[in-house]
Order: sequence, then C-alpha cells, then structure tokens
Amino acid sequence: MFQKFGVTGVIFDIQGSKRYFLILHRVLNWNGWEFVKGGIDEGEEPLDAVLREIEEESGLTKVFVVSQLPRKVTWIAKETKYTYTPFILKGDMNEPINLEQEVIEHDAHKWVLQEDVENYLTHEDNKKIFREALEVLHNGEKN
Repeated sequence: MFQKFGVTGVIFDIQGSKRYFLILHRVLNWNGWEFVKGGIDEGEEPLDAVLREIEEESGLTKVFVVSQLPRKVTWIAKETKYTYTPFILKGDMNEPINLEQEVIEHDAHKWVLQEDVENYLTHEDNKKIFREALEVLHNGEKN
C-alpha cells in the first residue's frame, strides 16, 4: 500500500462578532465542498506545505497560523493511505481569492458563517477537523 502525507488548512476570519470560514468547491476527481488541502512535497515541513497549498489553491498570502491540530487525519482510498496534518489559520476575507491553477481543482469559494460550515462540507473527515478546530479556537478564547 502506498502512503501519502498532506495538510489541511482551516482558514477563518472575524467580521463584527461573527466567525467565517473559507471553503472551496472541488471539481477535480469529485464534486463537493472542502477546506484547502494538498500533499507535502519531499523534504517539505507540514507548516510550509499548508502555506504553499493555501497560496496555490486560493491565492491568499495574508494568513497566520493559529494552531496545528493535535490529531492527524488518516483514510485509505485506491490502495493509498493518506495522513493529513490539519492547521487553523487566520485569514482576511477582504483579500481577493484566486482559484486559477494549471489544473483546475476548485471552481468556487465561500466564506461561510461558523454555524453553517458543516452543512456545506462533503466529507465526514472535514467535519471532524472543523469540530476539532472550533474546540481549539474556543479553548484559546478562554485563556
């Protein structure tokens, strides 16, 4: 079985008292909503990979790491075991999104209110990552 490593970026911004999260509509290999994600290149650190993937998939450069989630996400598909490291990042909703790439992975994006995010996300793994991110953000607000 092959093994691949990757990263997921849960990007949020705050407008007024509301928290919004960036999700992308995927069209490459499957259709649905997800967070920014992608593979880690050989010799690349997960933090560098998530920042690179965010810029490649969304064009965002004004993002700041809030936390790396404590749990990695693992799944198996097509004879490959995927292990992804999720990060929470603070972004800027006013920064333009650019989905143009050589290979089109996404055709749309949304900044979605926190309470609506799970209704959009297609895969349960993304929903689990989102719930863990909310827990980390909530605990950070207490400190």
